[in-house]
Amino acid sequence: MNINSLNCPICGESSDKHISIDLHKCRECSLIFNVNCKSLSYDRDYFISEYQGQYGKTYIEDFGSAAGFFLKAAKDKGITKLKGIEISDFASDYCSRTFSIDVINSSFEDAEINDKFDIITSWFFIEHLMDPLAAIERIYTMLNDGGVFAMAVPSYFGPMFYLNREEWIKTHPKDHRIDLSPKGAEKILKNTGFRKVQVVKCGYHPERVVSRKNILYKPFEMIYRIYTSITGFSDTIEIYAVK
Repeated sequence: MNINSLNCPICGESSDKHISIDLHKCRECSLIFNVNCKSLSYDRDYFISEYQGQYGKTYIEDFGSAAGFFLKAAKDKGITKLKGIEISDFASDYCSRTFSIDVINSSFEDAEINDKFDIITSWFFIEHLMDPLAAIERIYTMLNDGGVFAMAVPSYFGPMFYLNREEWIKTHPKDHRIDLSPKGAEKILKNTGFRKVQVVKCGYHPERVVSRKNILYKPFEMIYRIYTSITGFSDTIEIYAVK
């Protein structure tokens, strides 16, 4: 796949909508894609110092799923058939060593898995892939009928993109290939074969629209809560799809 192509990585159509030099919008798929996406090493420095520089805390302090915290939560709930896939040596070792959970230390594309699952989760993962559609299609085949695919992704349909676009572009991670939207996510998943898709807001930041110090904040926050619940307007979203 030619990453520098102006063609959408999902539908293959050429984009005529430029958000920035590197970021382009596909009107058909309602997503933004990065034509100059750069994969990172995802070594210990990424999870500690680089992550902290981007988000204000280390990945471990943030209880990131790549280090196995979500698998640990599932284990604590009594789920016994657990398997993780993690490209980072540091993160996969942390999960295996700390939580005694089986983790395949590999990229998702190269991982050999013949099992079928009732639940597959993908927390802030799809956006990093050079070919996100191939991964979604593979996940679909790995699910049992009636199985659930749950994922979280960055969304451009949120306050940062619409109200502070210059900052959104400036801070856009170089290793993010796509940013979805509620409308785009639903369309892509249903086109893949999922029969039911629900999108919900993941982040909730009304203060990014109206300052908490503003006397209008409280009435605005009530309206904003209803609007975001209906539309999924958020800088990050969660998506639940049933096969």
